[in-house]
Amino acid sequence: MFIMAHRGASGFAPENTMAAFKKALESDADCIELDVRLTKDGVPVVIHDSHIKRTSNGGKQFIHDLTLAELKTYDFGAWFSPEYTGERIPTLEEVLQLIQSCEMQLNIEIKNGPIIPDDLEEKVLDLVYKYNVNHRVMYSSFDHMRLQKIYALDRTAKIGLVFHINLINLFSYVDRIGIDVFSIHPNYFYITSDMVQQAHNRGIKVNTYTLDDPAWAKKYKDMGVDGLITNRLLNFN
Repeated sequence: MFIMAHRGASGFAPENTMAAFKKALESDADCIELDVRLTKDGVPVVIHDSHIKRTSNGGKQFIHDLTLAELKTYDFGAWFSPEYTGERIPTLEEVLQLIQSCEMQLNIEIKNGPIIPDDLEEKVLDLVYKYNVNHRVMYSSFDHMRLQKIYALDRTAKIGLVFHINLINLFSYVDRIGIDVFSIHPNYFYITSDMVQQAHNRGIKVNTYTLDDPAWAKKYKDMGVDGLITNRLLNFN
């Protein structure tokens, strides 16, 4: 299976930090999955939540209300372990610099809410092309309109549709959205053999999230699922 380190090696280091990404590079993972949001001053930074309360020593302050300089004053590692005290929020550019000279692939998940910025997608694409890694990046999101925008900006972009509900007529939807879909990313407990077969019939890969149980991972591997988004199973094969 194609192994994607969820928010980096987040089972072993604080999620979405350079420490987690470096551990993912040291593992047998094929890809790093990360989340991107836009700061108040328009810089793409890597964080899952819309605010910094859960993963930093700051309060419930929203990413879109803070500049990069302000965000860099907070500790994003100590919550996980004292070993990681001093970890700072990374920019997407810093991550691209980290992986530029290796073969690691990226799954960039576009996040938004409670606001939807106008130019996050353009800024992400500009950075990806600046570092010439477009051939090993896929873009995913629960917000398929954001993915539609990326596809309109770059028809070569690999688009992954993320969904966490069991959709009616999933492939009727996929066939009609006007995007050349590269992959679908369903929550693992919705996956069936028929879903995998219908996706493969269309040349679409199935990548499932977020799974850390080896027995379940083997079940889906045997079913033909292509990729595993995982916090811990970075050496799974």
